[in-house]
Amino acid sequence: MVFPGRKLALFVNGCFWHGHDCQRGARIPKNNVEYWTKKIERNRARDKETLIALQKLGWRVHLVWECELKDHERLQADIQALMEE
Repeated sequence: MVFPGRKLALFVNGCFWHGHDCQRGARIPKNNVEYWTKKIERNRARDKETLIALQKLGWRVHLVWECELKDHERLQADIQALMEE
């Protein structure tokens, strides 16, 4: 999600696809291990590059992980705090 007026970019990343360190994100499929390991490493590298590029342009970047979506109250509080900054 992008909030241009606030120069805020809010990313919601899937834990598996973006290599989060939670239980779901740490799981690598048993088949094609080399492919998946490289794929997730590339995703993480691209995510880092994107974050750095946006910050250099003066954007605030906030990342929400898939596993964090279950805690609605915390998520709402975090987003509210971001919008008030």
